[in-house]
Amino acid sequence: MSEPLRSHVGILLPEQTHELLHVPVRVGLRTSASDASHDIVSAIATILQTKVILVCEEEGVWRVHAEAGEGPAIPPVATVASQLTGRVCDGPTTVVDCWTSTDDRWTLLGLARRSAVHAVLMLSGDWTASVPTLEQLGENLLYADRMDALSAAAHARLATHRLTRALARSTGYARVAEVAVRSAARAVRAELATIAIADAENQALRIMATHGYPLNLVGHMRIERGSGVMGSVYQTGLPVCVKDAAAVQAATRRSRYRTDSFVAAPIATGQEVLGVLCVTDRRDGRAFTRSDLSMLRALAAPLALALERERALFKAGSYARAAAIDPVSGLFNRRYFYARLDEELQRAHRHALSVGLLMIDVDDFKSINDSYGHLVGDAVLRTISDILRRSVRVFDVCTRFGGEEFAVVMPGSEAADAARIAERIRQRVQNYSSREPDLASLKFTVSVGYAVSSPETSPRDLISAADVALYQAKRTGKNQVRAVSEAAPRVEFAEGRTKSS
Repeated sequence: MSEPLRSHVGILLPEQTHELLHVPVRVGLRTSASDASHDIVSAIATILQTKVILVCEEEGVWRVHAEAGEGPAIPPVATVASQLTGRVCDGPTTVVDCWTSTDDRWTLLGLARRSAVHAVLMLSGDWTASVPTLEQLGENLLYADRMDALSAAAHARLATHRLTRALARSTGYARVAEVAVRSAARAVRAELATIAIADAENQALRIMATHGYPLNLVGHMRIERGSGVMGSVYQTGLPVCVKDAAAVQAATRRSRYRTDSFVAAPIATGQEVLGVLCVTDRRDGRAFTRSDLSMLRALAAPLALALERERALFKAGSYARAAAIDPVSGLFNRRYFYARLDEELQRAHRHALSVGLLMIDVDDFKSINDSYGHLVGDAVLRTISDILRRSVRVFDVCTRFGGEEFAVVMPGSEAADAARIAERIRQRVQNYSSREPDLASLKFTVSVGYAVSSPETSPRDLISAADVALYQAKRTGKNQVRAVSEAAPRVEFAEGRTKSS
């Protein structure tokens, strides 16, 4: 004689019916979210005073999402799955059925399929006497779920809109990164957030901003492709949502983390990953959910556009700098010299100031090239360029004027200032000794001419005056500093140079 089933026939009281139907309103759930799932299951188990289990199918795999109440042990999920598929899951609405597992009886409340997720509530015991109430409960759960999904979508749109507006007002990688981590933490209610951005060569990530802990703890780090969580997301371009890191890897939790749950999302345009956004430690202490991951992925879209904008601006700036730099000396070129000289003279005229101009020529440079070769000649030019930079003020403009000639624009300088700096340059060049044994005997000098503007001086006039002074220094023995004199020869200015008459 077989033993009776260990179950009971459940009949709902009017008070239970009222409380049960209002559970979705009181809890406000999403049936696929683990945090809301526990709340809803606990509420139903308390009302019915029995074991309640929520099982869901995601991507073809059934899992227990939540359980509560006293009752029999949970049957094997594989056994449950064989009963659920095609039985209570595929109807157009909620379906109630009774199922026996070994010695236990369960009432199955199948919820209509939503997206790619099946959900079934399993109630310990036989509650088929209350099928209308259970069906209404299922309808209420699905309605609440749809409303919550709409609310979540609206929240995502609002968070994305806020981030987009903030990014539009932010420039520079550092500022964009700060806005990103602050917005991400707010959107998913995370205590900690980090963003790492790919370097110019797209070989590694650099942590650019943090929220919830100091940047100086990790700002020095470089994350290689495939290294750690962020490196793996950077390499694969696939997001990661981990509810319990301890369950998937044998790692010691760092002291700044309270929980083992985190989300990491790629910031990408097309197939290129520009960075990774990561959040850790939800404020309520629960695990992050797929909705949190969806939120981060939504935020990553405008963030990717902002990073692309910053990359384009950086490249444009690099091209502009390259166009203004002489490749041999590393100083600004003649085109930049003309633009800055005109700009500084206009500013000087407005503020009743003067501008000093030094014209510098390497003495006997042709003989250096003939004796030592052009590579040594280029090295001499670079050496003099370095001496110029170290001899002037930070806001003075050092340029290679052409060939072996240099020019220095000195805003706000008087004649005495120009003379002092010119003599400093001449002495430092004269006293320079190469550290290379083969060039230890190489000595070279420069001649310097200088002029200072007056309120009516044009760029052409100032260049002409400084060039005449340089001509005087060359004719009177070289390795000298000269200012233009009254007895200077008349000069003609043509094509950016002066010619003696």
